Amino acid sequence: MTVAVVVDSTSDIPADQRKQLDIHVVPLQIMFGSEQFRDGIDLSNDEFYARLEEGNVHPTSSQPSAGDFAEMYERLSKDHDGIISIHVGGKLSGTVRSAQQGAEMTPGVPIRIIDSGSVSMGMGFLGIEAAQMAKAGKSLDEIATAVEAMTPRIVLWAVLDSTKYLERGGRIGKGRALLGTLLNVKPMIYIRGEVLPGERVRTHKKAIGRMVELASDEAPYKHLAAVYSTGPEYAEELADRLGAIHPRAQIVVTQLTGVIGVHGGPGVLGVTGIKE
Repeated sequence: MTVAVVVDSTSDIPADQRKQLDIHVVPLQIMFGSEQFRDGIDLSNDEFYARLEEGNVHPTSSQPSAGDFAEMYERLSKDHDGIISIHVGGKLSGTVRSAQQGAEMTPGVPIRIIDSGSVSMGMGFLGIEAAQMAKAGKSLDEIATAVEAMTPRIVLWAVLDSTKYLERGGRIGKGRALLGTLLNVKPMIYIRGEVLPGERVRTHKKAIGRMVELASDEAPYKHLAAVYSTGPEYAEELADRLGAIHPRAQIVVTQLTGVIGVHGGPGVLGVTGIKE
């Protein structure tokens, strides 16, 4: 049985890994006013962040349509016996629901939809694991069972450079955003199915130290990544520090997609992975 692996663009899997493992991506949408772009296709990550910082129009995002998924599934069904489709957490986006609707529109092939409960490389590692199992000849049921067992072991911590993008997007009130600016603090968040508030730190250096501590408490890991929106040097430093708990050569450093940047803004730095 040949199984195709589908993820959405918030998986943040580096392009070379996607190509090597034949992982298929359905993009979310980014809107700057009346202009609409397919995440990572019509607008690269670097182009997005440059426009975000230089422009005065706050972008919005939306999940792919059911038709987008149905089109992908229909194409893959021609040369695959099954499809596993792994997506950003259902409490973070409507993408999983669109995927489910797309599967209902494609009755000719078995499709398993997985809610990762997370975003970025935590979810992306599920896609990588699924693709490796598919290449090894595992069945759709075997792959889906293994991936579902890994979802509760995903961890993600991140620090935001500013609260203004959360305020612009309606995630927090103006008062809290102003307070964060006046105190010059950077909010930390973590994701366990949904975005939850964490601690507050004053500098990226302190944030790196604290995230290494948090990650160390959850070690060991099957997979680990340092993620960033802008400022790759901070992510490299974070990855170097994480090398104390996981082989440095196996730590992925990757940029957060524009859809995540809509809500987090520039200067986001995070660590995510799957625990053993």
